[in-house]
Amino acid sequence: MEIGDPESLEDGDFEDTASALQSLMDFTAGMVTPVRTLRSRYRLVRELGAGTYGRVLLARPRRGGPPVALKLLPRARASWPTFLREFCVGRCVSCHSGLLSTLAPPLQSPHHYAFAQEYAPCGDLSGMLEDRGLPEPRLKRVGVQLARALDFLHARGLVHADVKPDNVLVFDRACRRVALADFGLTRPEGSPAPAPPGPLPSAPPELCLLRPPDTLALRPELDSWGLGVLLFCAATAHFPWSVALAPDPGFEAFAIWQTACPQPALPPAPWDQFSPAAQAFLRGLLALEPEERSRPTAVLDWAGEAWLGGGPWPEVEEEEEEELQEDSEGGGKEEGAGGEEEASLDEAEQEEEAEQEEEGARRASPGTP
Repeated sequence: MEIGDPESLEDGDFEDTASALQSLMDFTAGMVTPVRTLRSRYRLVRELGAGTYGRVLLARPRRGGPPVALKLLPRARASWPTFLREFCVGRCVSCHSGLLSTLAPPLQSPHHYAFAQEYAPCGDLSGMLEDRGLPEPRLKRVGVQLARALDFLHARGLVHADVKPDNVLVFDRACRRVALADFGLTRPEGSPAPAPPGPLPSAPPELCLLRPPDTLALRPELDSWGLGVLLFCAATAHFPWSVALAPDPGFEAFAIWQTACPQPALPPAPWDQFSPAAQAFLRGLLALEPEERSRPTAVLDWAGEAWLGGGPWPEVEEEEEEELQEDSEGGGKEEGAGGEEEASLDEAEQEEEAEQEEEGARRASPGTP
């Protein structure tokens, strides 16, 4: 069996997913490659992103090949099971184009756990939005690809649990390929989820209501909510609310519209900028009660309908084709080529390299004990 064999988590009973994942983690634990320093394997070019639990660096394999995104988890903060779980989940879902590929082998240096992933040259979705949302063709491409990716995850008994624009990576400016990334919170369905560390605009009400030490059993409906919020963000370039709880005014207005019976003739702003078709699937994904939420694949049922209130979509398509042509003529050159400095690592990694240099100097000096 190879590390993270994609067939290791086949469609089946949800109860089997946790045990299958644990077996894969146990197997992978013996296959992690120790290295004295990460620079022995990769040339570290620059930082792509950083979070609470680690960093992602653009890196070039020393033995050649395309650039990769190297994820570093400091051993002082990330546990061994957390590292193994994220790597194994990533390997198991790498066969789906809508989920970011994780590359073997996993590594450990004296101060870091690390593994390589696909490099997305256009960054994450939040970086593309800036002051305005995506035009409708790109918005639909994002929605369709993510709906299929989440359906693939859910069919294998997994819940992503962190669907948001920052975790969607973009491979071309026309969004012909996007991939859901960051499986650090991905767990088998039914796993306990703790309360979030603070207000999260992408979290559903049932998660926002949690207070430590209470937990919530992970269900696919949590990802449905995340997809609904993400599509709103992709269309408008801002979140619909700061937190999905009263007295947030954006959430209160949405909740009144969502629960009104009979349904009001007109939705509140900013939901009125969506077409009736988009309002229908967004209300389904964002049902206040988890058991009433639509599956992510509900988006596919509306892919042939208009999602936004008109726009120069043929002109947008022409603009995208021009962008793709520019990329093919030189706009898509690999980053990090040339004589730029390598990325700096944290203090622990710098100490690790200094220790290695000192040891090499001692060995090279005659008479050194």
